[in-house]
Amino acid sequence: MKRSTLAFASIAAIALAMPLAAQAGPGKGHRGHGAHLMQMDADADGNISRAEADAALAARFATIDANSDGFVTQDEMKAHHEAKRAEMKANREARQAEAEAAGKPVREGRMNRDTDPAKAAEWQAKKAERAAEHWANMDKDSDGQLSAAEFTDEHIKFFARMDADSDGTLTKAERDAAMAKKKERRGEWRDKKKAEAGE
Repeated sequence: MKRSTLAFASIAAIALAMPLAAQAGPGKGHRGHGAHLMQMDADADGNISRAEADAALAARFATIDANSDGFVTQDEMKAHHEAKRAEMKANREARQAEAEAAGKPVREGRMNRDTDPAKAAEWQAKKAERAAEHWANMDKDSDGQLSAAEFTDEHIKFFARMDADSDGTLTKAERDAAMAKKKERRGEWRDKKKAEAGE
């Protein structure tokens, strides 16, 4: 695969692989995910129907499709991702400024634990490879762009995973159960890494 494609893939994967809920609006880590999901709840009944999720995806697709031609290109995805990063940075800086003005302690960003350049480069290469594979899996017809159907098919997967009874509606109980399971898996992964490191 061309180096330029891998370079882009590293950027695109973050926006593409990230669940729609994590892109829907401001929030803090996992505490914000529930609020993000609920932004899809158009009728505010506490449940998210498949139709509401599809509508949210269509709106997201339209936002990324800058020239409104019905397709999302890699350049459009990159531009969207960069805009979201800039927005998050601005929101973070605004919160920090408010905290400083109020005399509250400002939370510093987490330091990168992996200071070994070789390991960092290896991680970046693996991430780029996975990202390229992810894009290829979404781009079913290999035309270098995503149709609305290709975009939806990939991003709606979260709905099927969370809809435990497959009734086409995400209830609060189902969302809470999915988040708890995800948190549990993350804890197991961290414990595994600590064990491998002999901690």
